[in-house]
Amino acid sequence: MRTSDYDVIVVGAGIAGLTASAYLSKEKHRVLLVEKEPECGGLLGAFKLDGHIIDKGARGIIDSGIVFSMMKQLGVDIEFLSNPVKMAVGSKSILLKDESSIDEYGSLLKELYPNEKKDIDEIFFDVKRVMKYMDVLYGIDNPLFMSKPYDMKYLGKVLLPWMGKFIINMNKAMKMFEPVNDYLSKKTQNKALIHIIAQHFFTDTPTFFALSYFTLYLQYHYPKGSTQVIVDKLSELIKQQDGIILTNTQVMSIDSDKKEMMTQDGQVFGYQQMIWTGDTNAFYKVLQTESISNDSVRQKVNEKKALFKVMKGADSILSLVILVNQPLETYREFSGPHCFYTKRLEGLSNVKLSEIQDDQKKFSTDKKVLFDWIKKYIEYNTFEISIPALRDASLSPKGETGLIVSTLFDFDLTKHIADLGFYEEFKQFITEAIIEFFNDEYWLNFKSSITKTLVATPLTIQSRTFSTDGSVTGWSFGNHPFPVEYKFLKVSKAVLTPVASIKQAGQFTFNPAGVPVAILTGKLAADAVDKDLKKLKKRQGKVT
Repeated sequence: MRTSDYDVIVVGAGIAGLTASAYLSKEKHRVLLVEKEPECGGLLGAFKLDGHIIDKGARGIIDSGIVFSMMKQLGVDIEFLSNPVKMAVGSKSILLKDESSIDEYGSLLKELYPNEKKDIDEIFFDVKRVMKYMDVLYGIDNPLFMSKPYDMKYLGKVLLPWMGKFIINMNKAMKMFEPVNDYLSKKTQNKALIHIIAQHFFTDTPTFFALSYFTLYLQYHYPKGSTQVIVDKLSELIKQQDGIILTNTQVMSIDSDKKEMMTQDGQVFGYQQMIWTGDTNAFYKVLQTESISNDSVRQKVNEKKALFKVMKGADSILSLVILVNQPLETYREFSGPHCFYTKRLEGLSNVKLSEIQDDQKKFSTDKKVLFDWIKKYIEYNTFEISIPALRDASLSPKGETGLIVSTLFDFDLTKHIADLGFYEEFKQFITEAIIEFFNDEYWLNFKSSITKTLVATPLTIQSRTFSTDGSVTGWSFGNHPFPVEYKFLKVSKAVLTPVASIKQAGQFTFNPAGVPVAILTGKLAADAVDKDLKKLKKRQGKVT
């Protein structure tokens, strides 16, 4: 027996699910948002630790012409603070404030790699070219988040000219789709330089997207009160509009013919439309394929299920939260609020995962071999350092500092270590190794000032989100064929699934992924559902 019925059920209360639920509840549809975790937010939000507010996912917010427009359209008022990004290599650093900072970053690299000046000039020529493409993309508020019908003056003088430029520039950008490391290898033979520029990007990131990050770095903002404010504001809005949010609610099965969803406690909820915003493999696992009566739909679902099952998720992340009894000013000069730091000029040019794998790519079972490699990986890697209270001082107690130190880390290696039985020892080892890495002349008395640490590994991410390979940005670009849409001109089609009554949104729906894309796909899925629901209600009205 059904517990209750809704116009639409949204599965997953990350930023995509929150966005879709906010728009659909605003349209007066009966919305149920379900989340398996105790709280909403997914990879966005923050938690409290000994008086500090610590971001659990995104360290800052990139607008991309989407985030602020969404907030404005929904009537969500959030104050965003400045979030300057610093690039630091060895003892040199540059603060990215405006477009002129890009030239300064190029000069910094020339100083560090004086024999590669010509190569660096060629690379940064392309950086500026891609930045111009992206300037068009982000040049106006995304029209998807503007009220319709459009004002004729806006339509003629702004939107239509922008659309023409957008199509031209996106086509140019898509011609630079080769992996960024391959592109850089054509520009320079210096392996260290290649890694210094690219090693903090996900594996096989397309060149246009990697180089466009120099534009995105200039667009970082930070919500006053932490990233949790976005989650709380959207959750409140959904409830105010009579939407229902159920946390601690895991979906166990979906019968798309009956349009029923069953949860872990045996409750059955009916729906007219559904939006799935979580991991794609998790979706096809709970979708009851055998109950689909339409042969064509069932075949398409089985094909998708088989495809995604063998796809790899994008890189995962290891994060270490470090609380110290030192004042914020201790860290302002070196890292500032947000920094990408590489200590060694060689980068990861001489550190390969294959060093701890055999010819069949199976990892070594020798703990010392694995741990020695991990220590070397830390020494030459790039770390993202985030200090929330350097944007908003209220996020840490006076005289104390909360730091979040993150780096890309291999999911399969982490799982292998866990399977060998020394996962807890690994977490302790890598915590100590990272602390030793930062306990140098730049951070005096750092180690002795630590009051608490907390480590989150790729397995932590997987257990919380069910994401394939602990991915934080959807599918790896190393997949061939690539399993989802990646062309911006076709993004509206990305939210469709083989089942007409079920749409999808979030990081596993479209790549490259991030908070803006999750919001974008959440809005597109909501629009598609709204259209279908209104058609249904119109038909039902005619029948009545």
